[in-house]
Amino acid sequence: MSHDTPCVTVIEVTYPAHRGTIGLRGDHEPLSWENTTPPTSQDGDRYRFELRIPEGDLLEFKLVRNEEDWASGRNYMVHAGELVHIEPCFEKQGSTLLPAEEFLAGDEKLSFTVLLPPSYGEQEHKRYPVLYVQDGQAIWSTSQDPYGVWSLEKTLDHLFELNAIDEIIVVAIDTSERRIERLSPIPDPEHGGGGGEAYLRAIVDHLIPLINERFRTRGDRENTALMGSSMGGLFSFWAAWTRPDVFGKAACLSSSFWWAKRQLVRMVQSAERPAIRPFLYLDSGASVSTTEKDPNVRDGFHHTRSMLRALLLQGYTGGVDLHRLAFAGQTHDANSWSARVAVPLQLLFPPPASSHVPAESIPTPEPQPEQPPQEHHEGEAAPEQHEQPPPQEQQAAPPG
Repeated sequence: MSHDTPCVTVIEVTYPAHRGTIGLRGDHEPLSWENTTPPTSQDGDRYRFELRIPEGDLLEFKLVRNEEDWASGRNYMVHAGELVHIEPCFEKQGSTLLPAEEFLAGDEKLSFTVLLPPSYGEQEHKRYPVLYVQDGQAIWSTSQDPYGVWSLEKTLDHLFELNAIDEIIVVAIDTSERRIERLSPIPDPEHGGGGGEAYLRAIVDHLIPLINERFRTRGDRENTALMGSSMGGLFSFWAAWTRPDVFGKAACLSSSFWWAKRQLVRMVQSAERPAIRPFLYLDSGASVSTTEKDPNVRDGFHHTRSMLRALLLQGYTGGVDLHRLAFAGQTHDANSWSARVAVPLQLLFPPPASSHVPAESIPTPEPQPEQPPQEHHEGEAAPEQHEQPPPQEQQAAPPG
């Protein structure tokens, strides 16, 4: 197939029809930035655009509502021959943080906040993955934790705007009270703790059902994830490892794998190979000096490496269902976790993947009957030749 051979490229859009009419504009014929191209077909809230683009070309495009409203976020890109599905929003530019709530979950009193993604109020039928984050008292830019904050909503909004991740709901659980007790699955001889089992039951048996009932979540294990740092990373790992039927993913930053004399590392080493296992992201900072003694600077680098080795021996595959990264010079603090949290978010919640347009969905152009040459008799005026107008000057693409 030559470069000039057109490939059918399909853009599928889901958007509530009662909110407006959807069209396309873009930088490549048959689209333009000046005129809106209507859908090839529409079935209720589902729009389908079929475009013929030369093989190898890249189309930059944007969705338009009612001829005037540009979709939020950056311009989309699609290669010739691909099929992409988009669920846009037009009315909101950022996420919504709901007021904090408290409720009694069995014997545990839980306080939590919920962050809804930009499209939640507009995409009335869309369902979302959920990320449960430990240490919710330090997660938002408005948090007042004395040890620093992550400003997670700002990172998420940047990623949403870039179309770099799938939109998610975040549930941030406040663990400021009895933190060590709740986040430690087993007691440590020096530091105590060991109440993680009760805390996990409160999340699984009470909080998750509440969130699934109140919000439009996807609800299955593949779309239910955990994240935490330090002791929150330790708990997130343990919870996902012991309850993979509930949690399909976990991001564990600077995890306290040293806890209880590295008991969780030994637990993984001696465990039977699990039938189902969660997708795991592990990371740590690392000192730039080989003689550094401060544990906050070393950030458990060697303990995280030990857990990596134990997981690989359990059948995990690095770069597939297990990712482990080290960040030289980053220390054990909220500023470091805030600086790199975009990495696990992109690994845990990649945007919907594009695919190739199935051959059976490509309409075959009907052959056009060959037109006989037009005769010109002597003495008659020659047929008028219509000059093609010069192409209009390309306007700049909309901001994106």
